[in-house]
Amino acid sequence: MAALSKSIPHNCYEIGHTWHPHCGRAFMHVTQGALGESLRIYGTLYLIAAILRKRKLDYYLNKLLPEILQSTSFLTANGSLYILFFCTLRRILGKFYFWSPGFGAALPASYIAILIERKSRRGLLTIYMANLATETLFRMGVSRGMITPVRHGEVLLFCVTAALFMFFFRYVVNTFLTLS
Repeated sequence: MAALSKSIPHNCYEIGHTWHPHCGRAFMHVTQGALGESLRIYGTLYLIAAILRKRKLDYYLNKLLPEILQSTSFLTANGSLYILFFCTLRRILGKFYFWSPGFGAALPASYIAILIERKSRRGLLTIYMANLATETLFRMGVSRGMITPVRHGEVLLFCVTAALFMFFFRYVVNTFLTLS
């Protein structure tokens, strides 16, 4: 996102949703696009997984569609809530601050989206999304010349952040279990 390269006084149309000046219509466009892509991704993924696992007919009739729709809702919410919080923060705060276009909008959008997904997948999705965020920060730093690129730096970054996230995850779980 190019929000940090522009001066802060711009409105959300000039920085975030340049294809339409109205926040509501931009939200609907993002939601429509995210829904279509999510259905395509998760429909294919769950169908292939069911075929490879040799699921019975009962699964296809009763469980496949609800699982596809729940995961589709997660991905759609993540995309559409981002633009919603992007515009909402701009209206509440009156202008953009250095944290509001990216982190300020992405954190609540991702949190709500993860709550929509099945409980069994939330932990892995949280780790995946946190890793994706750090990779994005790394690429932004490289593209702006703030970080010297390292050959296969994304792979190294993935390994280090995955190890840190797993350490913190185990630490939090062990701490919680000892307290209860």
